[in-house]
Amino acid sequence: MLIELTVRNLAIFEDVRVAFAGGLNVVTGETGAGKSVLVEAIRLALGEKADPMAVRTGEAEAEGSALFDLSRREDLRDAWEEAGLPWEEEVVLRRVLPASGRSRAYLNGRPVAQPVLAALSPMLLTMVGQHSVPELLSRAAALSAIDDFAGTGGLASGMRRRYRKVSALRRQVEEAAVRGAGARSRAETLDFEIGELSKAALDIGEEEGLAAELAVQRNAAKVREALHAADAALSSSENAALVSTAFALARLREAAAVDPRLSEAAERLRSFREEVQDLSRDLARLAEKATEDPERRERLEGRLSEIRRLKRKYGREVPELLAHLEEMRGERESLAGVLEEEKRLREELRREEEEGVRAAKELSSLRRKAAAAMGPAVAAELSMVALTGARFRAELASREAVPEALSASGIDEAELLFSANPGQEPRPLASTASGGELSRMMLSLRNAASRGGGGRTLVFDEIDTGIGGQVAERVGARLKGLAAVSQVVCVTHLPQVAAFADQHLQVVKRAAGGTVATGVKPLSKQDRISELARMISGAEITEKARAHAKALIERAAAG
Repeated sequence: MLIELTVRNLAIFEDVRVAFAGGLNVVTGETGAGKSVLVEAIRLALGEKADPMAVRTGEAEAEGSALFDLSRREDLRDAWEEAGLPWEEEVVLRRVLPASGRSRAYLNGRPVAQPVLAALSPMLLTMVGQHSVPELLSRAAALSAIDDFAGTGGLASGMRRRYRKVSALRRQVEEAAVRGAGARSRAETLDFEIGELSKAALDIGEEEGLAAELAVQRNAAKVREALHAADAALSSSENAALVSTAFALARLREAAAVDPRLSEAAERLRSFREEVQDLSRDLARLAEKATEDPERRERLEGRLSEIRRLKRKYGREVPELLAHLEEMRGERESLAGVLEEEKRLREELRREEEEGVRAAKELSSLRRKAAAAMGPAVAAELSMVALTGARFRAELASREAVPEALSASGIDEAELLFSANPGQEPRPLASTASGGELSRMMLSLRNAASRGGGGRTLVFDEIDTGIGGQVAERVGARLKGLAAVSQVVCVTHLPQVAAFADQHLQVVKRAAGGTVATGVKPLSKQDRISELARMISGAEITEKARAHAKALIERAAAG
């Protein structure tokens, strides 16, 4: 609800503060007093394009700000979040218009881009007049009107939330797919290298042992020959060590029989001869084992070749290769998490899209029924505001209910068609209705859809164009009915409309010091009678006009 409008240095408005009430706010005033400037001030505050020429003469800039109470507008939370703004139950929209340069826009004191302000403000307040009927003319607004009539505003808000989630998930899946493509490529490389190194089953020290054994295999004949020669030198040649030591031991024993002191030497020689015998037997056994094994040699050479190939390929020694293998296993495990995340996101997206399609179909079905019923309901309202015989139709077009067709509004698009004259086929409102007809069209549409759109503010300008008398009273009554569920501000020059006001505001122009300034004041009951009398009779207010004004107010109050 619009609580207050503050205007500074805009045209003939020097410093004006206007407090609005709930229900029907009527704005009246003499021709040229500044009613249209008040409407322009609202437009300025709400972010519509503004002309720097409107800045009051001699001032550097103009300013308009509008204070709204959004405590009944929980339906706007989604839009605020989508715009990246914190949700607050009191909102001040402020616009500064320099006489030269670009305008500046603020929301609760925070600078915002003018397009952001212009996108959010129609959700707070709808301007209805010859030059501003966006809610009726856009397809999105037509769909919103159908939702209001159907009472599906909550489902529509849920659809927008669901679509935002689907859109976010689609972006996440795309990003995960890019990461996944890289992860899959890297995983293939890791799987191969992990498999290669794991299969190799490397062991620290193995290469050295294999090299030593291979050296023996390659020189087996030479080793065998040397062992045989050494064995012969010890035991089987003519001058073998065993023969010499046997002769020496025998002579030494003979000497020890005479000189016991030589017994120790004889014992040492005996022990030495036994050691030589053992060594000779060992050499013989080793010589028997020192044989070539072509298969073993081939296996040794193959194993060593594989180890050295891996070292060259990875540029690492065996201990480093083993550490690298563990690092790759860890990396592969983390890549598995990336791929699993992509899989999880795709599954979540599939579920959300399926639920989105289901919700869109349900919403579309309710909208279709409502669109069919809107025609007669709005036509009945139109007849009450002097548009008898006018025809209205809400057309709904639905896309195939598949995930690819989802949008923030579901699977539907809508258009409102109107014909003011019998026999004329209804056409889009933008190309058929005049300013006054559009204003009454909006009034009729809003009254027909009174169960939706609660808490909104509607500003009607020129709704009384081309009407008067009894028709004006009926328009006033319909405005009053609409004001029961929405705040209404109506600028009018007809006393029959003004009589229905819950709050009557008068725009007053004053001349002082060679300049003209305008103010806006709320009227008391007696002031209202005087103002309506002026509207009835002109500058000269007669008692008859006052009596007529009082009767209008009493009749309006009686309903």
